[in-house]
Amino acid sequence: MRPLSAFLSRITRGVRNRAFLAFLVCFLLTDLLAIVIGASRTVHQPIAFNHSKHVESGAACTDCHTGAQTQANATLPTLATCLGCHETQLSQNPEEAKVRAIAASGQELRWTQLTRVPAHVYFSHRRHVQIAQLDCAECHGPVAKSTAPPVAAFRPATMDNCLACHARRSVKTDCNDCHR
Repeated sequence: MRPLSAFLSRITRGVRNRAFLAFLVCFLLTDLLAIVIGASRTVHQPIAFNHSKHVESGAACTDCHTGAQTQANATLPTLATCLGCHETQLSQNPEEAKVRAIAASGQELRWTQLTRVPAHVYFSHRRHVQIAQLDCAECHGPVAKSTAPPVAAFRPATMDNCLACHARRSVKTDCNDCHR
């Protein structure tokens, strides 16, 4: 009886070891795949927008990203917003000409949104910009100095990032303020 229990123990241990090894390999391959897909994901914006040039010309973030001071959601610029200044040629920049070409084709600008908040989280730009007086760069980084569109969120909208910012500013962190 003893040799049988030893044999069964070895088989069972082997099965558990193989199952664990299979789980570990699948877990690692899944993580590796996620890293490769995430790293290879290229964000394409319809216009190679030069934020620096627009800021130098006197544009404020809210001139193009309407709603940041007055609404819960800030917007990505619409074609009408761009045409407000670029309906006629201002420069020799081919990116500016793309704006008019997109308008002539009857299409809309299809910006890729970089910052997303989970559906169960309520975030108000107005609360952060107007009331808390946060500068856009606090969350979006030095976009005003960039000559090309950002390819990733500067500070992802994660709970850790939000809680760290609230802690630095001694702002309350009541769960019900953000989680709906």
